Amino acid sequence: MTIWQEIKAGTIPPRLTVAEIYALTEAGLLAENEHFDLIDGEIVPMAAAKSSDHERVKRALNWALTTSLPRALGVFIEAEVAFTPTNLHEPDLAVWPAEIGSQEVRGPDLLLVIEVAVSSIGYDLRVKAPRYATFGVRDYWVVDAIRKTTRVHRAPVQGAYTDVEEYEAHDRVSALLLPVSVCLEEIDGPPVRRW
Repeated sequence: MTIWQEIKAGTIPPRLTVAEIYALTEAGLLAENEHFDLIDGEIVPMAAAKSSDHERVKRALNWALTTSLPRALGVFIEAEVAFTPTNLHEPDLAVWPAEIGSQEVRGPDLLLVIEVAVSSIGYDLRVKAPRYATFGVRDYWVVDAIRKTTRVHRAPVQGAYTDVEEYEAHDRVSALLLPVSVCLEEIDGPPVRRW
């Protein structure tokens, strides 16, 4: 059964805490491959199937980060990050010190968060950006896998990023808190033309 079927059947409550999510997963009532965000205790579904463009760009970014960063830093793919007791998000890529466990990491610990978008770009910009700003994420990138642009969000203040810039595929984007820079065109080729 999917999480939605479990909620409808009454085996899982409609509002949850992060601790309850972990407990339900450990008990086998939630599949580890369920993709959702927990926003103020409410489960919000994420796409289960990602497009080829999404996965290709995510893989290229993962490779660029992993081969550039010291071993003391972890590059985590679709790791669950518990920002508060009722807020759990699963960014496509996140970097934080490797000694911090995934259930202990919080917004200020995150050195870089990247969402790769094809169909979710509106959600990543309008919903996730203010949430990540509220939780203290200092460097948040939204990468458009088709246009090959990177919108960089920095300087969070009261739930909004005060420094937002967009970079084209040929631009080199440097991380704020890490010794790494990425050029999408170099790691994944030019933008995809689909018209």
